[in-house]
Amino acid sequence: MNRTAHQNKTMKGRLLAALFLWAGLTGLAQAQTDSTPPSPAQSLGCLKRPDGTISYPAHHRFDRSHGFMRLRLHFEKADAAPRVEVLANTAREDMQDRVYRYVADYRLPCLKAEDGTVSAVQEFDFSNSSMEALPVPETAQRRLPFCPVMPRKDMDRIMTLSRSVEHVVLAATFTGDGEQAPEVKVLHSTGDRAVEREAIERVKTYRMPCRTGKEEPQVMQQRFTMVPAGHRRYVLKQENFSLVEFLSMTQGARQLKANFDFNTMGCPFKVNYTIYGPALPNELRVGGKRDPNRAPFLKWLGERQIAFGSDKQANELFGQTLQIQVPCGQLDLDPAGS
Repeated sequence: MNRTAHQNKTMKGRLLAALFLWAGLTGLAQAQTDSTPPSPAQSLGCLKRPDGTISYPAHHRFDRSHGFMRLRLHFEKADAAPRVEVLANTAREDMQDRVYRYVADYRLPCLKAEDGTVSAVQEFDFSNSSMEALPVPETAQRRLPFCPVMPRKDMDRIMTLSRSVEHVVLAATFTGDGEQAPEVKVLHSTGDRAVEREAIERVKTYRMPCRTGKEEPQVMQQRFTMVPAGHRRYVLKQENFSLVEFLSMTQGARQLKANFDFNTMGCPFKVNYTIYGPALPNELRVGGKRDPNRAPFLKWLGERQIAFGSDKQANELFGQTLQIQVPCGQLDLDPAGS
């Protein structure tokens, strides 16, 4: 595999173009009667907020971490910052820092005593990826609310004698209400006991505040990757690949046999492929309306394993995601007939 680059952990991070998603503010003021229109404060008509947006806090050129925050902002005084309630959080500590600094400058100057507390919800989505966002699957729209809240602080660097990159993949199962800790199971680990223990204890602090305890269990998967200080790590130099480019990077590419008609699959479409194999099944995600005609192709695609140049490269690319562009037309591979 030749589409990789070494990442220098000491590389100076530069702030790339902001990819900050402004999802708007949704007013949640106290209920109004049909005959009483909301006041300017209750409709957020006088909201003052900082100019500009929040830039992505890149650690290095290939930093593609994602982070999401959903906040409920409670305005209680006209000249004071809102009180912040965290509804969901998967963001790194430095991402959170920028969000908290940003919303600390919000004001609602027309707020009056008779308005009471005016609340609003805002979402922040940090992404430094060139991959296109996939449409939300229809099945996800019908699922239970998903609102994990992770700790405010990042996990401290774990002292380990290993000179290689270590991974721990955990499954957290939420069965109770919003205050109950999840049950945690190790799915895969190349880390030592100290790394596993720290990762498990951290995930046990996660909460799902939108749960009441009456819902069915919810499971989320969390991957921890530990990189030794100063280590030069392999990363994907690009994230977007045509189907032909991707298949050329897989094991036994010249011997692949397949026949698929993408014209019957709602083409073109994109597939996000997360490298987990062969330790775990590779993870595939396709957005939008579910198309059963794609199922055989997606199963076949998920079974394709990257042809790594070395065990070191395989270990260090574990968990990274690339996006595959599936075109219209047909894929007809028959090495015996060529």
